[in-house]
Amino acid sequence: MVLRWTAEPTGEAIVNVVLSLNEQAQKLHGQEVATASYSNVKPTLKSFDEIGLKIDEIESAIQDLKGHEGRYLRSMVNAFRYFGYSLQGDDLSYEEYIANIQELPSTLITEEQITRQQEIVEEGLTNLGYKGTFKEKADKWHTDTLIDPEKVTAVAESLKEKSKQGTLERVIRLPEEDGINTIKSIRDVFWSGYSKYSGNFRGNLTFNIDRPWTEPVLAQIMCHEGYPGHQAFYCRWDYLFQQGKLPLEASYYLINTPTNALFEGGPESALHFLAWDRDEQETEGITKQAKQQYKLGRDYIDYQRMAMTNACYMYNFGQFNKEEAVEYMITTGNLTSVEANNCYRFFSDPIQRTYYPSYYYGRWMVGKAYDAVEKEKRADFFKVLYDTPHTTNTFIDAVSKLTGKEFAPFDRVKTAEEDFAL
Repeated sequence: MVLRWTAEPTGEAIVNVVLSLNEQAQKLHGQEVATASYSNVKPTLKSFDEIGLKIDEIESAIQDLKGHEGRYLRSMVNAFRYFGYSLQGDDLSYEEYIANIQELPSTLITEEQITRQQEIVEEGLTNLGYKGTFKEKADKWHTDTLIDPEKVTAVAESLKEKSKQGTLERVIRLPEEDGINTIKSIRDVFWSGYSKYSGNFRGNLTFNIDRPWTEPVLAQIMCHEGYPGHQAFYCRWDYLFQQGKLPLEASYYLINTPTNALFEGGPESALHFLAWDRDEQETEGITKQAKQQYKLGRDYIDYQRMAMTNACYMYNFGQFNKEEAVEYMITTGNLTSVEANNCYRFFSDPIQRTYYPSYYYGRWMVGKAYDAVEKEKRADFFKVLYDTPHTTNTFIDAVSKLTGKEFAPFDRVKTAEEDFAL
C-alpha cells in the first residue's frame, strides 16, 4: 500500500523530476545527488527543458493542495526548479539560491558569536587541565587525542554498537534487518565522512584519513554518519515507506532542497540525542571523562563550523578568493591546512556550494529545537524529525506548536547570553 499526498500521476512525476535531476548532476559533475529513493519510479526526463515542463505540470497540480502537504510540496518543487537553474549555471545571486533551495539565511556569523563559542571551548579545555593561550590549549588537546590514520576505522567500529543501542533506547526504533556492512577509509576527497545507503535497511560508512582525526571528534562524526544520524534516517524512511507511512512524494533524499538542514542538523546533533555529552544522564558504556571530552569535541566542531560557514559565504559572495578563504579558516577557526583546503573544495564545488550552509544552520536549528522541547515530549520531537517530511520552515512551525511558543532559531542575537552557541 503506497501512501500518497497527491493524485497518482503527480506523485510519480515528483519522483521522476528528482531522479532526472540526479541524472543531470551525474552527467555534468559526476555526482550523485539523489542519495536514496525507495519507490520503483525511474527517471525518464532527458533534458532540463523536459524537467522544467514537468515542474510546471506539478506546480499546477499542487497549487491548491491544503495544509502541511501543500506547503511541503510547493517548497520542494520550487527548490527543484532553482536547483535546475544552478546546474545550468544561471547567474542568480548566492542569497537567492540559498533562500529558495534551502530556506536558510545568508547572513554572516558575527564576531561576537564566534568569540562566545571560542570562550565555551576554552572553558572546556581549561577544565581538562590545559594551560596557555587558546591556540596552545587547543593544539595540545588535539595532539593528546589524535588517532593514527590507520586506526580510524577500528575506533569507529568500536563506537558502532554503542551508538546503535543508544539510538534504539533513546531515539527511534529500527527494523531488525538494519545494519552497517562496512566501515572503510579513503583519501583524496574533500568530505570527512560519508554514509552510503545500499538499500534493504543496510549502509556503508567511509572516513577520509587525509584529515587528522581525534577520538572526541570521530565520535561525533561516527554518530553523524551512523546512529542516530544518516544510516538511522535512511533506514527509518525506507521502513516507513514500505509500511505505507511515508508518502511517495517524499520517498527520496535529494541534495539541494529545503529538507537538507534537517537531514544534516539531526546528525550534527546525534551524539547529543544519545546524551553522550551530558553528565546529568547516565549512559551505559560512556564514562564521565568521555562525556567531558565529547562535549568539548562538539563545542569545538561548532566553533570551527562558524569559521567554515563564514568562509563559504564570503567566497560565494565574491569577497574572498581561495587563499583568503583558507587563511580565514585557519586563523579564525584553528583548522589545519588540510581541513581548510578540504572545506574550500567542498563549498566551492558547483553542487555542494548551495548545500554547505545546511550543516551549520541545520545544527543550529535542530539542536536548539531539541533543547527547547520538554523531556516528556522528546518522543514527539523525534517523530517530527525522523518520521514526518519537513522543510526548514514547516519544521520551525512544528517545533513552535510542540513547545507552545514561537521557535525562531535564526533571529539575531541581542546579548552574549542570548548567543547562538550550542
